[in-house]
Amino acid sequence: MKLTKKQRNCPYCHKKGGDHHVTMIEDDPDGQAGLVLRKDGWHIWTADPFTFEVLYPIAYCPVCGRPLGGE
Repeated sequence: MKLTKKQRNCPYCHKKGGDHHVTMIEDDPDGQAGLVLRKDGWHIWTADPFTFEVLYPIAYCPVCGRPLGGE
């Protein structure tokens, strides 16, 4: 698959971190969201005053749309 310039330069999904490292996408008083690369794949992490913290497995970067499987 050929990546777009936005996908090749995405600062969110290309940043590698250890297990449970969160790369923040949004951080405001109403809620937070970030990307997490764990041993079992990519997840989006969300937290707000009502749901607390939740991890959702994802297949595409929510910022640039790059497929995250098969890296």
